Amino acid sequence: MSTLPNPAAITAADSSALVSSLAAPAILASRSLFMAGFSDELRVATLIEVAGAAAALARQIALTSHVDLRSVMLQVTTPMDARAVLGRGAWLPTMVRPVPVPAQPVAEVRPAIARRADNGTQLDLLATIGGEQ
Repeated sequence: MSTLPNPAAITAADSSALVSSLAAPAILASRSLFMAGFSDELRVATLIEVAGAAAALARQIALTSHVDLRSVMLQVTTPMDARAVLGRGAWLPTMVRPVPVPAQPVAEVRPAIARRADNGTQLDLLATIGGEQ
């Protein structure tokens, strides 16, 4: 059973808080990398890798699902980021700002995965149907 809330039951006021809570683990991971003792070049390259992958996934969803940019801009902390990520704007050198630690601890949001019991190997399966032993 998924621990994600029902999207239909979320009001506009709640969606911004939900976005913040869902983004919190990634923000915490990025902040810990930012504070790590690696070289500046390594930290910058790694954060760009993460940001680029996240932006590419966001663009893919936005293009295939025809997401409305205006509704997304209402749900994010910095609306200009939505324009930049979705390719309808540009990041400027002045877009440097502090990224605060998320306010609330975040509950696990991954859907539960049903695990099958492993009853044997492929060779055992072949033996049961008359194959090699």
